[in-house]
Amino acid sequence: MFARSSLLALFAVVWLGCASSRPAGSEGDADPTGDGATGDDGSTGGDGSTSDSAAPDGAGGPDGAGPDASAMAIDAAIDANTCSTQPCSLFPQCGCTSPLTCDIDFTDLNGTACRAVNTPGTETSTCASFSECAAGYVCAGGHCLRYCAADTDCAQPRGMCAIQITDQNDQPIAGAITCSSNCNPINSAAGGCPTGQKCGFFTATRAGMDLDILQCTTPGAGAIGAACTSDATCSSNTLCSTYNAQQRCRKVCTRPAGNECATVPGTTCVGFGTPGLVIGGTEYGVCAP
Repeated sequence: MFARSSLLALFAVVWLGCASSRPAGSEGDADPTGDGATGDDGSTGGDGSTSDSAAPDGAGGPDGAGPDASAMAIDAAIDANTCSTQPCSLFPQCGCTSPLTCDIDFTDLNGTACRAVNTPGTETSTCASFSECAAGYVCAGGHCLRYCAADTDCAQPRGMCAIQITDQNDQPIAGAITCSSNCNPINSAAGGCPTGQKCGFFTATRAGMDLDILQCTTPGAGAIGAACTSDATCSSNTLCSTYNAQQRCRKVCTRPAGNECATVPGTTCVGFGTPGLVIGGTEYGVCAP
């Protein structure tokens, strides 16, 4: 039998203003740097570094004589704002004039602010600063995550509006909920993740309940059959799982009719019992003897 608790890692990202990472099982914190994925053993992939704020401070220009053009543009955008949520709304986006976009006010993680878009990153982009994500996205855990209000706002069939961004005190930031990935865990290269990343299984908490989701993360080196300590040690399209007391990287498969295990002789697609591992209407298992 499979031990379900050993199969799913927890999605978490590193605090914006803190050098430590959150314990497994918590929700997402705003931080542009670390990948933040935590494995079954609670280890983190984030580097915990802090980031510069992309929010304007109204400081003077290079010669110190007065506000620079960027600050003036942001002030003008706010003055022209007719959005019902002030100064702007994360989803749906309103209150900022293009090329600016509404995002979390990263000066204090309290409220919203207009920011620049230096690089229009999306779901398939990594990021190191908040301005490296497109309008409607936030840089968290080293990825551009899309703001949402419902699952239908996310890429289908596997994307879910499930990742709550929290502040440095682990409190939810109002309106800052983002989509999980629509990547394919049996074929990470099919799209949905930044180049070279793995489509992995994670859990999020929504409405007080655990929810299985997919999220992009850095793959490990463990090939099919390799011993593993957490899913972070396994390569793309595999999952660290315990079967007959053996913890191994096993190929991900679909049930009941998937043929993924045909390339792993002597195995069949074995599920995870009740409840099964179901995301976007597809049940997943691993290839095991």
